[in-house]
Amino acid sequence: MPASNTRNAVVVDDEPLICSIIAEILESDGWNVTRTHDALGAITAARESPPNLVVADIDLGMGPTGIDVVQRIRSDYPTVPVVFITNLSDPRITGSGWKSIPADASYIVKTELNSTDALREAVSRAIGTGDAIRQMSDKAPSRALSAIQVNVLQLVSAGLTNAEIAQARETSVRAVERMLNRMIESAGIPPGPTARVQLARLYWNELSGRK
Repeated sequence: MPASNTRNAVVVDDEPLICSIIAEILESDGWNVTRTHDALGAITAARESPPNLVVADIDLGMGPTGIDVVQRIRSDYPTVPVVFITNLSDPRITGSGWKSIPADASYIVKTELNSTDALREAVSRAIGTGDAIRQMSDKAPSRALSAIQVNVLQLVSAGLTNAEIAQARETSVRAVERMLNRMIESAGIPPGPTARVQLARLYWNELSGRK
């Protein structure tokens, strides 16, 4: 880690406007910020100037994700504080699992960036000067879903029938029906021909961070 009297931050987001907003907030608080828009740029910046903070968008478009970037940077600086920025409330819909995300990382949804305080609070949590870290589970009511349930919801949202889902998952139609029926009941959705679609919409909105 760099010396304690330095405040170097690497910000990586493939949306230049979002990257600039984050950087300007940090710079106004005295951080020396390196702005990057891709994984290679962020990793290179960290090598050139050891960071005291990494702010990374999870979805960086094609190629490595922000999670990959953080894992690479932390191989050199294991304790560097991390804030993840994303549109998503659950990384599993991008194919990333919960276990791949550092447990001590702070987290903020991009819609919260309309408040400068939200980013400052996320940074404080990450560097340990704020309240207990709000991990991703606090932001995603659907974290209780298993990876299999998330995948089934993806397939329902893609328009697959129960039979097609069963074939894709190499299981029985009855097993798929039981899973969906349990989820429908837990969600308080009335049974009926549109129940599975309502279920997928309900959870998908949560998983993708939509209202």
